[in-house]
Amino acid sequence: MKNIKRKKFKFFMIYILRFIFFIPIFSFTIVQSQSHWETAVYAEDIWSYFVGTNPPPDNWNQLNFDTSDWSAGQGGFGYADGDDNTVISNTLSVFFRKSFNVVALEEISSLAIHADYDDGFVVYINGTEVLRSANMGESGSQVTYDQTAETDHEAVMYQGGAPEAFVLHHNDFDGVLTAGDNVLAIEVHNVNTTSSDMSGLFYLSFELSDGVSYYGETPEWFYLPDEFSSSHLPIIVVNTNGQEIPNEDKITAHMGIIYNAPGEINYLSDPYNHYDGFIGIEIRGSSTTWFPKKQFAVETRDSLGENNNVPLFGMPEENDWIFNAPYTDKSLMRNVIIYKMARDAGKYATRSHYFELVIDGDYRGLYVMFEKIKRDDNRVNISKLEPEEISDDDITGGYIIKVDKWDGENIGGWYSEPPSDSYGGFYYQYHYPKPDEIVYDQQQYIMSYMESFEQTILSDDFANPETGYPSIIDWGSFIDFFIMQEITKNVDGYRLSSFLHKDKDSDDGRLVAGPIWDFNLGFGNADYYNGWDTQGWQVEADLPNDDFSIPYWWCTIWSDQSFRWSVQQRWNSLRNNFLSNASVNSLIDSLQSHIGEAADRNFERWPTLGQYVWPNYYIGQTYQDEIDYLRNWIINRMEWMDSELLSIQTEMCLIPEQFSMNPLYPNPFNRSVSIRYDIPLDSKIKLNVFNINGKHINTLFNGRTHAGTHSMSWNGLDKNGNIVSSGTYIVLLQANNFIYNQQENVNYIWDDYKETKKVILVK
Repeated sequence: MKNIKRKKFKFFMIYILRFIFFIPIFSFTIVQSQSHWETAVYAEDIWSYFVGTNPPPDNWNQLNFDTSDWSAGQGGFGYADGDDNTVISNTLSVFFRKSFNVVALEEISSLAIHADYDDGFVVYINGTEVLRSANMGESGSQVTYDQTAETDHEAVMYQGGAPEAFVLHHNDFDGVLTAGDNVLAIEVHNVNTTSSDMSGLFYLSFELSDGVSYYGETPEWFYLPDEFSSSHLPIIVVNTNGQEIPNEDKITAHMGIIYNAPGEINYLSDPYNHYDGFIGIEIRGSSTTWFPKKQFAVETRDSLGENNNVPLFGMPEENDWIFNAPYTDKSLMRNVIIYKMARDAGKYATRSHYFELVIDGDYRGLYVMFEKIKRDDNRVNISKLEPEEISDDDITGGYIIKVDKWDGENIGGWYSEPPSDSYGGFYYQYHYPKPDEIVYDQQQYIMSYMESFEQTILSDDFANPETGYPSIIDWGSFIDFFIMQEITKNVDGYRLSSFLHKDKDSDDGRLVAGPIWDFNLGFGNADYYNGWDTQGWQVEADLPNDDFSIPYWWCTIWSDQSFRWSVQQRWNSLRNNFLSNASVNSLIDSLQSHIGEAADRNFERWPTLGQYVWPNYYIGQTYQDEIDYLRNWIINRMEWMDSELLSIQTEMCLIPEQFSMNPLYPNPFNRSVSIRYDIPLDSKIKLNVFNINGKHINTLFNGRTHAGTHSMSWNGLDKNGNIVSSGTYIVLLQANNFIYNQQENVNYIWDDYKETKKVILVK
């Protein structure tokens, strides 16, 4: 178990008497009886410094260098962006040094340098280089004052993170560190002349082999990268061979996965038994890139650098994966919860698996492996669109588009102009095919398709079942997408990281909402746009002066009474199943148990408990506090939706007058057919599918249901989950139960109602 040391050393006097004779009293300070760490140099000390407008003297990093012409100031040094005690002018480099005294050199077994920097650095002790960042060239190579860092690197301490830790053992500094006076000298370099920030905060600590205290207490965040050794979760080890992981493009690295078996302990010393090979890796995300705990995009590769499709943690084989880094989400489970809910609802949502991550010997905490959203038979299952497919049915699919910012992963798309001053515009991104792969004709097609959809939404007869938006969209996907956004009250919902996809017209090419994505700010985890409030519809949220608006067509769809009614009916069905209070509590309990002590290690590595991390509304002092808040928030939110959707049902007064089944749509169908039917009173309903010969194929529903208009879908599977063959099928709706009249306290027997509809399945 990883223990991040937070020692508060206590000083006390020990008096020694030899036998019963009077002996002068000797005193010395003892901390503990085994090796321990103390800090000799703090970033907040007073340092001598020189801004690199020209080269410093050659011997600037030597012990005997005269600093009388240099300035003095409290570290760190930078551009006053929240972590700088001494503000310097914009520059490519800054040089600073601090003298320190070494006592009992023979007791120092290791030293640690903790560095928080922007963008690159080189560290010297007594003129000898002992450490440099990976973005400053080869170790020992000449560094000029105007040299730039090869890649940018963000400081983290001002964001609540801990600095990077580098441990040197005795052989690494033998002959460099001396008894008595020493000097720690550091140069920090910017990535370019126009960079908006620069930072340098460095700490020097010693591991002492006896119990005597010579230096100062270690900072509260103090940790060492090599303390993590085992986990009940899988361990992923990444070796970059000294490379800095960039924002883009991916670098080649090695990844090993230790996963002995569910329930087994995985040791860092175990062989790589789940994956042992090459990867491409880069930092991913938008606003999350500013957090010290980074998330990564990973591509499994073969020895030639080509994509290598592999099954990881029981997920279908692929080559694109996400290392999700819960940081602002201190429950560590918000995304995992909502994706599980979506899958339980029968929709594709990314599968996930918890693990603990080590990069270049540095323990990085608890992570979640996610499937990246992409076109794939086991992910977003739509047709592959080749560049040459530019006409007729070929050009109609498949597409994945995304409502999002105009920057990020896939830069390329188009802007949807607002239809009036009452609405805001928004941006569509090409997600599949990618911006650099989608050809001009395909761009024009999907743009025209979405513009036609928007014009339909803006028409007076937009809700017409045959000519309005219901004829264009996959009804069930929009219903479930809406519910998942609202149950979380995701402040980014609908307007950011919001996916839509479309298959070829020959494969039921209606517009499908989803997959859902990115809910770290959901479930009450945002202190803006009322994200903390369990009441209020997020689709109706007021976003004053925000550059990223909720697409106006979502608000229009929500105004449609038929859509509201369908949401209410679907909500009732889900609440009686996996969205019940008991089911949600059970899910949270199981995830907390699964995470286990890995949560403790994560928060030792990233000490955010009790701290504000943008945009937290609630700040729990313990992990259990965060879990309790999440649990209570979800239950309260669902109960508010219960009451609101019930009132919608009452207000609409859409109770049908008689039993009936609407025409099936689409018919013929390929993937799924929608079945809508009217029930005038609470009844026991049976909905079955038979083939043309009368053989029973599947039961879609068998139970009591409330009065109203209901919808179900059949995806062409039999009762064993097998795909049936093409042909004609019969959908039979039956109502044959008694109805209890509470007011008159009697049961009424209803005549059997039966109605059938034919539907053709084409594969």
